[in-house]
Amino acid sequence: MSLDKTTIAKRYSKALFEIVSEKGQRDETRAELNQIQQVFNDNEGLGKILTDKGLEQNQKLEILNILTKDASNYVGNLIKMTFDYGRMDYLTAIIDEFNNLCDADEKIVRAKVVSAIPLSDQQLDKMAEQFAKRLKVSEVVLDSEVDDSIIGGAIIKTDSLIYDGSIQTQINQIRQRLIG
Repeated sequence: MSLDKTTIAKRYSKALFEIVSEKGQRDETRAELNQIQQVFNDNEGLGKILTDKGLEQNQKLEILNILTKDASNYVGNLIKMTFDYGRMDYLTAIIDEFNNLCDADEKIVRAKVVSAIPLSDQQLDKMAEQFAKRLKVSEVVLDSEVDDSIIGGAIIKTDSLIYDGSIQTQINQIRQRLIG
């Protein structure tokens, strides 16, 4: 039975998270992984290229050497291991999961706020502060999006929660009550 991408990403990231946390190198590792992820984001398809059979092995190794040249032992070993197992196209998912573990440990929640009009930095900061208190976490990091179809108010979405304070939803709820 082969494992899916999410399962593999969770296993690899958990192992790395535990090791670097124990060694007190989590922040450095996180920063390093985010730089690697940026390289993959800037070079779409890089993971697939390093996994596919279309590229010669020596060419793949040249790219791998560039990626691991300045890497710490832990990050270098992660990259080499994902390469050896033919899972380089999973690397960004592994990094995402690592960041999720860091956020959870630090009680940080990432959310998207959707509003009818652009929100100022001050409004976003206040909203993040209030939402953090409500969720009992240390910090909420908000990503803002504008959608004028909600008419007014805001919708805040996390991975597991949706707080909908939009005018459109309130209108729909009133409509449902009137209809019966």
